[in-house]
Amino acid sequence: MKVLRILGGVLGVLLVVVAAAYALRTNPVGPVAGRGLTGEAAAYPPDWSFSDAHMTIAVEVRPDDPHSITTICFVHEGALYVPAQGGSDKQWTHIVSEDPRVRLKIGERIYSARADRVPDLDFDEFAASAQQKYSALADANEPPPDVWLFRIGPREG
Repeated sequence: MKVLRILGGVLGVLLVVVAAAYALRTNPVGPVAGRGLTGEAAAYPPDWSFSDAHMTIAVEVRPDDPHSITTICFVHEGALYVPAQGGSDKQWTHIVSEDPRVRLKIGERIYSARADRVPDLDFDEFAASAQQKYSALADANEPPPDVWLFRIGPREG
């Protein structure tokens, strides 16, 4: 009986520690969403090609109550694009559709930007650029379902 009480106490403390860590989180970790991004602020770059060195990035939406996620990105014709597979089911895509202000964390630097959804997406137009960075996409015979694509641009004001 005493062992069960000790085990229960240990589990209780562990639960409190995990809950506190989740509540105080900043950057997203893998599939676990984060809050406000941390890192060195950087000016909006004229060339996004450096992002090719990073397989994933973090995107923060809703500046007043930050929510951040881990995702991928690719450069197409000099512009940065962020896709969201299953976009209609994701919280962040709906948030950014209403308020395009975002912050991107690429490496240890944070870039303020805006994300505008590409209307009437023609996946074939962007496929070669995405496949150049992510070779696994080259094996796909058809585009993934429900992909939303956001073009990253400078934030106004």
